[in-house]
Amino acid sequence: MKIPFRYQATNYDCVPTTFINALQYLFEREDLPPEVIHKVMQYSLDSINKRGELGRGTTGLACQLILQWVESYKPKDFKNFSINYRYLQGEDVHLKQNNIIVSCLNRSGVALLRLCNNRAGSVFHYALALNADAEYLYFFDPYYRVKNFSGDDAKAMDWLGDTERVGFSKCQSPNLRIRRERLDSEKYEKYSMGPIEERECCLIERT
Repeated sequence: MKIPFRYQATNYDCVPTTFINALQYLFEREDLPPEVIHKVMQYSLDSINKRGELGRGTTGLACQLILQWVESYKPKDFKNFSINYRYLQGEDVHLKQNNIIVSCLNRSGVALLRLCNNRAGSVFHYALALNADAEYLYFFDPYYRVKNFSGDDAKAMDWLGDTERVGFSKCQSPNLRIRRERLDSEKYEKYSMGPIEERECCLIERT
């Protein structure tokens, strides 16, 4: 059974929420070990802000630890659970011709993309890419919103809400589409991947 995607509970838990959504997308509920969910939450929210407050985000190191642990985990009671992953940084994270990200999506994998969340480059966000066409990448964004984007952002992306899109189950439909040009922008813009040296992406496929 497929389980509906979840939204993040706070302003800070986009990474564990997106990881769990990725696993729910790739596996049936009966094939997903509870230990995996435990490890995702255990390793996440490790960031500490300037005031020494813990849990104000998740670092790239934590993302790598999650991926390494999940790939190596081979539970005896969940024989259908197995993944391959790639953690991409810098120049490998792009949407030019023959890029690794869209190739993964075309093989029914998923991409967890780190996106800019403001024009100052001080806030970042993770969302789950599910599919791509010539103009857009289609995501499930764990940050729930009730209004569409405005201004220049409205030209680059559309909030789809909880509508069903062809090729997806109703409970796991994309709720956001973003133009490739915005995603691949090296500027700090809403939901761009930003400067090359700061880019991060996690690719996950079922094996």
